[in-house]
Amino acid sequence: MSEVLAVIGARSGSRGLPGKNVRLLAGRPLLSYPIEIATRCRHVTRVILSTDSPEYAAIGREYGAETPFLRPAELAADTSLVSEYVRHAVRWVREVEGYRPAQVVCLMPTTPLVRSADVDRCIELLAADDTADSVIAMTPAKEHPRKAVKLAPDGLHVVSYVTERGPDVAPSNRQGYAEAFNRQGLPVVSRVSSFELTGSQTGEKILFHLIPQETALDVDGDWDFRLIELLLQHSAL
Repeated sequence: MSEVLAVIGARSGSRGLPGKNVRLLAGRPLLSYPIEIATRCRHVTRVILSTDSPEYAAIGREYGAETPFLRPAELAADTSLVSEYVRHAVRWVREVEGYRPAQVVCLMPTTPLVRSADVDRCIELLAADDTADSVIAMTPAKEHPRKAVKLAPDGLHVVSYVTERGPDVAPSNRQGYAEAFNRQGLPVVSRVSSFELTGSQTGEKILFHLIPQETALDVDGDWDFRLIELLLQHSAL
C-alpha cells in the first residue's frame, strides 16, 4: 500500500457552538476522536491536524497528530472550503518535506463515531481502482431530500426545495423515490494526483463505501453531544 496522509481540520472559529472542536465529549476533546480513528487505521501512514489555533495544535499533538504548520487565516474563515485546507496540507508536506502521499484522507471532528475499519476500506477501494478519483463514506439518509422545503419568493408560502412546487411539499408517491444517502462530515479519500490536477476533492469518478447510520452521527449542537455521550457510555458497558 502506498503512502496515505490523513488530514483533520479543526479551526478555532465556529458558526455554531463556540469552541466545539475542543469541547469535551465523554471526557475528551472532540478533535481527539478523528485523530484516534486515523492513528488506528492500518493504511494511514501520517496524521496531520490542520488548525489555525496554537491551542488546538497542542491538543492535537497530545493525542498523536502532527502539527507541522498553522493553517493560514484565509483558509480558516467561515467561507473557507474543506478542499482548500486539505490541498494546503498536501502541498505543504510536498514542498517543505518532499513527502508525496498517493492518497489523502479527510476526517472531521464532527463525526467521532466513524470506524477505522471503514476508513481503511475506503483506502483499499481507491487503491484497487486506478480509474477512480476518490472514495466517500456514506450512509442511508434519515430524511429524503425530496421532503425538504423552502420559502417561496414572496416569503409567505412554502414550496418544495427540489421542485419549487407547492404540491410536492406533501409528496404522494414517496415509495417511488430513488434511495438517498448522506455523506455530510464523513470521510473522503482522494487520489492526490487527481486532486492536484482538477482542484476537486472528489473528482468525477467517485466510489463509495456504505457505513451504518449509528457510526455516522454528526455533532452540531448540544443535543448531539448528549446523544453521542450516551451512546459512548452504553458501548463501554
